[in-house]
Amino acid sequence: MDKGNILIVDDEENILSSLEGILTDEGFSVSKARDGSEALKIIKSKSPDLVLLDIWIPGLDGIQTLKTIKMLRSDLNVIMMSGHGTIETAVKATKLGAYDFIEKPLSLDNVISTVRAAFEHKKPVKEAIITSNAEIEEIVGNSDVIVEVKRLVKASANNHKNIVINGERGAGKEFIARLIHIQDIKKDMPFIKVNCSALKEDNAEEFLFGIKVGNKKDAFIKKGKFEQAEEGTIFLDDIEGLSLKLQNKLIKVLREREYKRRGGRGLIHFHARVIASSNQDLKEEVKKGKFKDGLLNLLNEITINLPSLKERREDIPELISYFIKCYSNEYNKKIENVDDDAMEVFTNFNWQGNVKELKNVIEHIVMTAQGNVISVKDVSTAIPVISMRSRSVWFDGYSSMEEAEKAWEKEFIIHHLEKYNFDISKTATALNTDRLSLTRKLKRLNIAAGEKDGLQKSTDNYRKTILQKTLKQSVVLCGHGLHSGLKTGLILSPLPPNNGIIFGDISSGETIPANLEYVQSTDYATTLKNGMASVKTVEHIMAALHMYGITNLLIKIGDEVPIMDGSAADFCQLIEDGGIEEQDEIADELPIDKKYMIGDILTGRYIYIEPSEKFVVNYSMDYPPPIGKLEFTFAADSEKSFKNEIAPARTFAFIKDYEKLEEMGLGSGGKLSNVILVDNEKVINTQLRFDNEFVRHKILDIIGDFYLLGKQIKGRITARMTGHTENIALLKKIKEQKHD
Repeated sequence: MDKGNILIVDDEENILSSLEGILTDEGFSVSKARDGSEALKIIKSKSPDLVLLDIWIPGLDGIQTLKTIKMLRSDLNVIMMSGHGTIETAVKATKLGAYDFIEKPLSLDNVISTVRAAFEHKKPVKEAIITSNAEIEEIVGNSDVIVEVKRLVKASANNHKNIVINGERGAGKEFIARLIHIQDIKKDMPFIKVNCSALKEDNAEEFLFGIKVGNKKDAFIKKGKFEQAEEGTIFLDDIEGLSLKLQNKLIKVLREREYKRRGGRGLIHFHARVIASSNQDLKEEVKKGKFKDGLLNLLNEITINLPSLKERREDIPELISYFIKCYSNEYNKKIENVDDDAMEVFTNFNWQGNVKELKNVIEHIVMTAQGNVISVKDVSTAIPVISMRSRSVWFDGYSSMEEAEKAWEKEFIIHHLEKYNFDISKTATALNTDRLSLTRKLKRLNIAAGEKDGLQKSTDNYRKTILQKTLKQSVVLCGHGLHSGLKTGLILSPLPPNNGIIFGDISSGETIPANLEYVQSTDYATTLKNGMASVKTVEHIMAALHMYGITNLLIKIGDEVPIMDGSAADFCQLIEDGGIEEQDEIADELPIDKKYMIGDILTGRYIYIEPSEKFVVNYSMDYPPPIGKLEFTFAADSEKSFKNEIAPARTFAFIKDYEKLEEMGLGSGGKLSNVILVDNEKVINTQLRFDNEFVRHKILDIIGDFYLLGKQIKGRITARMTGHTENIALLKKIKEQKHD
């Protein structure tokens, strides 16, 4: 059976023939091209499932070919092949949209594993088993409401009529749209998704319908989404997000089935099916004047109403079984069952995020579970708030009436804050209390609600502070390890809410949560270990994640984080390249309630933290020349201040410790240029970026180590002549005394 078609683009005949042999033996069909122009012709005519693209090819080079491929087919995964020391170029290609890169000379195992991963990545979890001849029974569940959805999907598949899919967020609207497309007689045509709520008014029309710039001779034409859909399906997600102006334009396009590009003269005929989704009642939106009646009439030739998960609770066990199977395969786990108590919690939980939330929770549990049966303990780490209906199972987790009441009260208030858009006055009125009393209660319960008009922060700033965050897309960075000196790298990949920061071994797939309990050693750097997997020098990237507020991320690496130039500057840029995405869950903060201390002020070596409204770090040191006495205070006001003031500061070491450095690999395999080297008189190998760069780097280490508590810190740290060992000792003291 053909597993899919792979296009290989390389000008070396031996590479083409070798890869063709490897991939055909694995069950793939292969197309070959020797330059970029030939590759683009094949992509237009044969629609391959994956491209292996060499960077150095004649004519249109690999980077330009990649850009053009992504314009033609943004969904097509491209694996770059890099040789001749072009690793930096490969990283650039990944930032432009390449799925991954592999280095020459090619490794058989690496090629096969990367290709397999690319094929799996192409399909979302649910779509992973849907093929071109998928059966409608692949919608999981047999409740009455789901049976009706199956019937409507099957009836919709081959008539190519426009469809409106209604449902709450997370109910599966996009999945149903894709399933209908795959059942269609025109399933081989493109499926194009448009997020209507994210469209910007100033360029939305050219995004949807295209643009032509210039004269006939050197005109540049960019196809819009409607043209890219050809005779397939265009999926307008969150259709209610379209402006009234765009709604009027869409009415005209759907009625006439033709339109013009901006700047163009000729008519473009439109043949695609339109599937629109909404989590609002569009008929009510019409009554409010927010949605055009004419557009609704053109779209809802067929209407599919998706039930929420609470309307189909009987399907939950089957959904759980399905997701466990999917994620066990993905993470190489052997989860066999869910015990009865855990299943009761799952079934009774109020899944506000519907199937999507359930899927995210199961992924988290499978990724982190230690045994092969999911228990209530596993569930407790994945579900932030447990439904009151599960009290027979869950309340055993509270040791006193007071503790249980406080937990319930906190979640009750957070629920109403969210309901009233974090407006304290409206929330207080709804709860039949006054503003001052509610504000005091928020402080007592450690609910971070700020001030506006002197008392409450704006909703935007509040949300920015407390919402969990991940990256919008995967990004990659390559460099060398501080200790080993070996070429290493990392891939940052988004994770769903409530997963935390997780390091993953890029070869074995084993994971290490970025938590204090996994710290193995603190000699010159912080090392984490879980089972056989370990990762060194985590503090610099953890500092960047801490200051950018990234709460959920999978970091795939070898055994050491690349140190780059000994600072965190590259990690800041990497995060910005990936883009930051806020998630629909509240992030935990850790407000310090009292003073915690390690060391003794009299000895001159100490670190302590005390209560503060924001995160502040003061560090001082006193070394012989050329370092001398240094002190610096950093207040974490923004990502920009961290990026400019702290992130560029590099690791430093004394040349008198050279033997120790050699033992660590710095003298042989390591890169001494990654470290500021100091002798008895001067810095011997670089120019300082700041006069007090040494002390700023110590602050960088503290910021990174403190994020191993898994929460953003609200407290003031004062330290002198300390390092990683003291940082971790203080964290353990805080954790023990706060019973976290």
